[in-house]
Amino acid sequence: MSFDGAVIERQDGTFAVVAVKLHVLGYSGTCEEMAAKYAPFFPEMPIVLMSQDANGVPKYCGNSDCVAYLTELGASAIPWQTYTSVPQEELALR
Repeated sequence: MSFDGAVIERQDGTFAVVAVKLHVLGYSGTCEEMAAKYAPFFPEMPIVLMSQDANGVPKYCGNSDCVAYLTELGASAIPWQTYTSVPQEELALR
């Protein structure tokens, strides 16, 4: 599995942001299901999903405090990296 994501550290806690396709953000149930799939990569962290519309405007789905922080921070300041490894919980089973 390969995806783009970032871990954001701030004074009141750490959370993750994951880039997804825009259609995922159209349905709240889909957002929750998709965030749950990334949870093994970011244990015990809230996960915000992010996409951009056709004009490049970022759209977010997740914890409202985290979304507000990302909106203020700006998408270009997110420290993106590509994740290609297996989740930590799978490593523990090996």
